[in-house]
Amino acid sequence: MTIAVRLSESHFRHFIIFNILKRLKLYKSPVIFASILTFSAIICFVMHSVEGAVLLGSVLLVVGLGVPVVYFTTFFTSLRKQIQEQKLDPPRLVYTLQFEEDSDVLEVTNDKEIAKYRWQDVFHAYYEADCIYLFITKDRAFLLPLALLENSNKVWKIIEGKIGTERCTRER
Repeated sequence: MTIAVRLSESHFRHFIIFNILKRLKLYKSPVIFASILTFSAIICFVMHSVEGAVLLGSVLLVVGLGVPVVYFTTFFTSLRKQIQEQKLDPPRLVYTLQFEEDSDVLEVTNDKEIAKYRWQDVFHAYYEADCIYLFITKDRAFLLPLALLENSNKVWKIIEGKIGTERCTRER
């Protein structure tokens, strides 16, 4: 089976959001930080009769809500820059994956190189709404947009058969 992956801006954007926010859950720290400081600010506001409590509560609330806003603003600004750097408008061929049902090797080619990966070494696969994310390592993934696959369920069954269901996660 040969899959020529033409990646679009929307597929890349969905992948980055999936990877950072859903898979790695990097939103947790700023949310916990905001929760702690907001709770502290509420305590200060309840103690409004104590001198300086309202000022301290205001500072805690501004910092507690400001840091996550800056974090997510920076994240989405960085995402926009990454998308522009990839030059994916219009969608372009980024790599080609080749594998067979009876083979233990996944071959990936692009303009510059050919890489071969053993299926047993694949880290994890995710079947999402518009794409299959095939993580070769915990930090490196190949995207297989469902729109490019003739039969996405067949491809998913092959991947599950190669790496095992315990390393496969299907959204739907």
